[in-house]
Amino acid sequence: MSYSNRIFIYGPVGLLLLIVILYSVYWRVEADTLSARLDRANGGEVIPGLVFAFAEKSIGGFPFRLDVVLSGVSFAYRSGDGETGWRTDKLAIHTLSYGRDRYIFEVTGLQSFIRPPIAPGMPPRAILVTPALARASAIVRDGSLARFDLDLWGPQEKDATESADPQRTITAERAQLHLLSRADKAIDVAMKIDNLRIGAGYASSESVLPLIDLRAQLTQSEILNAPQGGAVNIVDALETWRTQMGRLIVTDLSLNWPNSHADLKGDLTLDSNDYLAGTLSGMGAAKGQTPGEVRLSFANGGMQLAGDSTAPAAAVP
Repeated sequence: MSYSNRIFIYGPVGLLLLIVILYSVYWRVEADTLSARLDRANGGEVIPGLVFAFAEKSIGGFPFRLDVVLSGVSFAYRSGDGETGWRTDKLAIHTLSYGRDRYIFEVTGLQSFIRPPIAPGMPPRAILVTPALARASAIVRDGSLARFDLDLWGPQEKDATESADPQRTITAERAQLHLLSRADKAIDVAMKIDNLRIGAGYASSESVLPLIDLRAQLTQSEILNAPQGGAVNIVDALETWRTQMGRLIVTDLSLNWPNSHADLKGDLTLDSNDYLAGTLSGMGAAKGQTPGEVRLSFANGGMQLAGDSTAPAAAVP
């Protein structure tokens, strides 16, 4: 066999081997860079005021993905009133090892949400959540969050505050949240909850809602995006959004009970205590009855649903 023939036989094989070696080096550099970034972020503020921490990490996914698994993960915001935070046993982050602009998140195990006490001297408020499956995805464009999707299967929530009523529970078959950033400084919001059950500890009796379907738009989203740039913290951004009359414009909220339904719309804002405030109104009816006006009012951290004589009426926690 001549020398030129060997070049044609072994040349492509050698080139392929070289590409594999170079890509392997590239993947290792990307994985090591990501590992170092996580180590630097551990225990520090990822955005002003929000502290991120984890106990252990591992990185895999070769050759085309970067799969990060973090254990003992927490995000916490501390203020004079106490700590607000979220903790999960494990958090997995998946992204492509090239052209990264989309991230997939998965969480497993017990998740807890901590809030400051209602009044000084009282125990902190705690909520425990155990979904059967929890997944989320995020698309980042030009350094800002362009889209976020959250999907929870079989979530079960329990009020774990000291001395809380054991019937303060909420379960659902599935819960979804979708956020899409628009060029006009607004965020489209879509939320759907299937077969929601609110325990008797939140009201006089157990409430069942087979469907909650929300379509809305969040105005002045550039204010809420400010913490991503590192200029202000989350609380200050939320306060600025409130004082500059940021609104949640609800274009359609469908509520279905076993024997009645309501379709509502309206605008909601935040009050000085950062609770939702405002009234949604529309039409609703019990099964077999004539539709009538229904109003869903938000005030002082609570909700109240009421209607005329032909529409469903109920208290909602």
